[in-house]
Amino acid sequence: MSRGILFVSHDATRTGAPKALLHLLRWFKSNGKRPFSVLLGAGGELTAEFEQVAYTWPMNRSRWDPGRLQTRLLVRAGVGKWAHSAEARDMRRFATRSSPVLVYVNSIASARVLDELAPRVPVLTHVHELESFFRVQPQMAVSRLLKHTHRFIACSEAVKQNLLFRHGVSAERVETIHESVPVGEIQAERTREQVFEELQIPEDAHLVVGSGSEDWRKGIDLFVLLARETCQKHVGVYFAWMGGADPAWLEHDIRLAGLAERVRLTGAVVKSADYLAAADVFVLTSREDPYPLVCLEAAALGKPLVCFADAGGMPEFVEGDCGFIVPYLDIAAMAERVICLLDSSERRLKMGAAARRKVSERHDISIAGPRIMGVIERTLAGE
Repeated sequence: MSRGILFVSHDATRTGAPKALLHLLRWFKSNGKRPFSVLLGAGGELTAEFEQVAYTWPMNRSRWDPGRLQTRLLVRAGVGKWAHSAEARDMRRFATRSSPVLVYVNSIASARVLDELAPRVPVLTHVHELESFFRVQPQMAVSRLLKHTHRFIACSEAVKQNLLFRHGVSAERVETIHESVPVGEIQAERTREQVFEELQIPEDAHLVVGSGSEDWRKGIDLFVLLARETCQKHVGVYFAWMGGADPAWLEHDIRLAGLAERVRLTGAVVKSADYLAAADVFVLTSREDPYPLVCLEAAALGKPLVCFADAGGMPEFVEGDCGFIVPYLDIAAMAERVICLLDSSERRLKMGAAARRKVSERHDISIAGPRIMGVIERTLAGE
């Protein structure tokens, strides 16, 4: 049997990079020719799903994980470095048992894990991040990751350009393979009527959906401003935000903006397709987003998209046929385009159909999977 691949993810949360890796590994299990295992820098909601696909070890299972009592006691005693070294040894033992011929690092956020691993085999890094994320990572670990990576996969052209022009990576070391999803599996389990009933929205209303964490990059504050701008000009529209956020400050803004009756917060959701399928329009209010999977999921359900220019990779998908790209942070322009879609079912359906067609033709995992596998084999061949 050929030697395998060690896939490294910074965690197993229900966020973009871990979800993208899970999509790839499920495809790889059915179509790849090499065995593989998974090392997680930390666990998360998706840990069990990774374990269903491959031999998986989250670092927080180490006896010397920072959260364990014995490690905390060692830290208090001033010998925390010993516990840290012991945790790293546990990780390296797992990697040795996997006997990898290549380490596939799934994100810049995994730089610290790679630092501890110190692999002696080729490294392939899949980059799902843009510059503001680079800046909040441990710089020495990121520098070493960039230096020791043999080849890079960029999840969008925006990510590739950031690697080239801000980090001095040579163009021949980077291949752009846009994010992908299992298009056929993206289906709603509930009807629009059921979702509207849950959200307490009138049956004849329009629904605009956004998504993300409360991270500054995701622009949940801009979503509230967009809702205010749109609701002032359109009487039948409601807004729903999918994702975790501190409800205290957010509800404060929503209330003082006079939007308590028009904006809904779903909190973190497992089945985002239900809300996406119920929506009329999906808006990406991110200030910076490499190529968000949720946009591809919305497109797979036939929803037109509205996003900002110069905010990441999504304009590469939207182009001129499946939604609108508005100037960076121009809330008035975004509201105008949202209303344009809401006021014309013909335009909305036409752009939604173009989005569905495009995601099926360009972004299904069955298309990206073979390309990624080709990069893996070329990296192993030293090309």
